[in-house]
Amino acid sequence: MSIYGILNTGRTGMTAHSYATGVTAQNAENATTEGYSRRLARLENVAPPQGGVRARGARRVVDPFINKRLLGAGSGAGYGEAKASALGVLDHVFADGPGDLGERIGAFEAGLVELSTHPSEGGTRATVLARAEALSNAFNGAAAELRGARTEINDRIVGEVDAINASAARIADLGSQITRAEIGGQEASDLRDLRDQELRSLAERAPITVIEGEHGSMNVLLAGSVSLVDEDHRAHALRAPIDPGSGDVVITRQEVGVDRDVSSLFTAGSIGGMIDARDGALNDAENALDQLAFDFADAYNTAHQAGVGLDGVGGRNLFDAGAVDGAAARFGVSADVAGQPDNIAAATDPLAVDGDNRGALALVDLASSSIARGGTETAVGGYARIVADAGAGVRAALDGADTAAAALSQVSALREGISGVSTDDEMVTLMELQRGYQATLKVIQTADEMLESLINLKR
Repeated sequence: MSIYGILNTGRTGMTAHSYATGVTAQNAENATTEGYSRRLARLENVAPPQGGVRARGARRVVDPFINKRLLGAGSGAGYGEAKASALGVLDHVFADGPGDLGERIGAFEAGLVELSTHPSEGGTRATVLARAEALSNAFNGAAAELRGARTEINDRIVGEVDAINASAARIADLGSQITRAEIGGQEASDLRDLRDQELRSLAERAPITVIEGEHGSMNVLLAGSVSLVDEDHRAHALRAPIDPGSGDVVITRQEVGVDRDVSSLFTAGSIGGMIDARDGALNDAENALDQLAFDFADAYNTAHQAGVGLDGVGGRNLFDAGAVDGAAARFGVSADVAGQPDNIAAATDPLAVDGDNRGALALVDLASSSIARGGTETAVGGYARIVADAGAGVRAALDGADTAAAALSQVSALREGISGVSTDDEMVTLMELQRGYQATLKVIQTADEMLESLINLKR
C-alpha cells in the first residue's frame, strides 16, 4: 500500500470512529428518553488493497419477540387497570356505613315493629312513612350511581375509540415516512421508535397483532382479524355508536358499506376491561338491586293489601316499583299511603281498627321471611349477598390488575435490558472509540512523517 493509501485508510478510519462516537453520544444523551432504543454503529472492515474500517450506518438494538410480548402485556395491563377502575363504584355504592341501603332496610323493619306495638299512634305511623321514604331514596340513589357509572364507562369507551383512531392514523403516517426514508437510503431509527411508542399506546387500549413488511410497511390488526392499519399505510377508523336496544356504546368497523359490530373482539386493552366491567359485575349488581327492589315491594304490597288503614279501607299498596327492570330507580312510597299515615294497614278488621295490630305483625314477619333471591334470602340477607358479590368482583378485578401490571413490568425490564441505554456501558464504548480514533490518528501522523522523509530525500 502506498503512503497515500495509508493516509486514505487513516481518513476513513477517523470518519468511522467519529461517526460511531456520535451514535454512542446520542445513546448517552437519550438514556432517560421514553421509548428510545439503543443504537449500535455498524463498522465494517474494508478489504485490501485499500484496507481500514468504514461506517455503514447505525441499527436499533431491538428484539422483535420481546416487543410483541410487550404489546400483549400492555393490553393485559390496560384491561386490568380499566376494569378495576370501572368497578370502583361498587365499593362506594355498597359500602357499609350510615345511610346505606342495608341500614335503611333495617330501620324500616324496626319502624314496623314499633308500629305493631302502637298501631293507632299517629307519630309511629309518620315514622314508618318517613323510613319508607328514606328506604326509597336509598334504592334510588344506589340505582342512580350504578347508572351513572355505566354512562361514564360508555363515555370513556367513546374517548378510547377516538384515541385508537388517532394512534392508527399516526402509525400509518409514520410508516409512510419510514418507507420513504429507507428506500432513499436514510436511517429511520427515530421514526421507528416513535411508531413503536404509538403501537404500545394502541395496545394499551385494544388487543392488536402486528405484521411487519418491507421498508417500514406494517399491518396492524385488531384481535388478529380486523385491519386498523394496512401495508399501504392506510388507517381504518372505528366508530362508537349507541345501540338503541341496550342504550350502551358498541364498537363498529365499516366493511363494504355496512357497520360490523366488533365489540366482542375487545378481549384485552382498556376498552375490553371497561366492556367486561360494564356487561359483567356492574350489570350483575344493577340486576340484583332491581330484583331486590321488586321482591321487596311485591312482598310488602301483598301483605299490606291484606290489611286495612284507620279508615277501614284495604287493598292499598305500600310501595311502587313496577317491573323488575329498573325497579330500584322507580322504587318509591305508593301514592296510596304517601303523606297519609292513617292509610298504613296496621289492622285487619275494618270494623275494629283501633288497637288492631295484626296487619302490622304480618308486615313485621316479612323481616324474617325469605322474600329475596327467589325466596331463598331475607331482604337484609339478599342485600348482604349483593354486597358480597360486588366486593368479590372488585377484589378479583384488583387482583387481576396487579397481576397484569407485574407482567408488564417484567416484560418492560426485559426490553430495557436489550434496548435500553446504560450510561456506564456507553462511557466504556466512548473510551474505546477514543482509543481507536487516537490509533487511527497515529497512523496518519506516521504516514505523514514517512511522506515528509521521502520528500526530504529527493531534495
